[in-house]
Amino acid sequence: MPRAVGDVLHLLDSPNSRQSEIARHLEQDPALVAILLRLANSPAFAPARTVDSVERAIVLLGREHLRRLLVASALTQAAEHLPNQELLPLETFWRHSSYCAVIARMLAEELAPNLAGSVFLGGLLHDLGQLFLFTQEPNAEHQAFLNSLGDLETLSPSDAERAELGFDHAQLGGALAEHWGLPASLVACIRYHHEPLAAPEDYALAVAIIHVANSLAHLAEFDSRDLLDAPPIESSIIERFKLDEARVTQIIDEAQHQILAVEALRNPKLGE
Repeated sequence: MPRAVGDVLHLLDSPNSRQSEIARHLEQDPALVAILLRLANSPAFAPARTVDSVERAIVLLGREHLRRLLVASALTQAAEHLPNQELLPLETFWRHSSYCAVIARMLAEELAPNLAGSVFLGGLLHDLGQLFLFTQEPNAEHQAFLNSLGDLETLSPSDAERAELGFDHAQLGGALAEHWGLPASLVACIRYHHEPLAAPEDYALAVAIIHVANSLAHLAEFDSRDLLDAPPIESSIIERFKLDEARVTQIIDEAQHQILAVEALRNPKLGE
């Protein structure tokens, strides 16, 4: 993760930070500047005239959009340097992550609007550890996946990873996020998205949102509306979020409608 990203994320969390200060840190990473200006000048934002400065691009995009763009673009840059592997194609990974992000934001807008920005990023990053495992330990991760398929009744994918590797992708992703200095709320969303009841109390709702969004993202990818087709959701959270068939259908339909706009954060060409 580029240092400039971590610095800017912390500045964006501070209500007292100035646009000029944010711009100065961003300008330390020319690749991020190029992506930022490219998106700010895309038809999606329909600027009246060319945006030719980082500070003006920040004003145009707004802080929340900038936060999402930064993490998405930084991860995309990082992923480009990962070893090639075929078990988890990057497009498959990003599509699931994008669905999880947009569904998490939709849920937060109803349940806790102040969490919408942070859970969007939590959804985008929640399976970071899985991507890392498939590129660094592909055989072990694939074997864990096969083991879980052979014993669906009693062995979850995370249990299979722990049996095979000694840890699971959520633990690894949380450790990476913490190492990069990402906000504690993001670390919790990544670390506990399969174990929401174990999350620290301060981040319990955000983690629960990611937990639900992850399962519904699988349904959106497979165009299903049946919760039995998705990774299990804690029953208490199903009741709390009122996830009946009609609600699940509404969420997935809207997510499928929004997905291209979310993926455009990672690849601004999609917004053209």
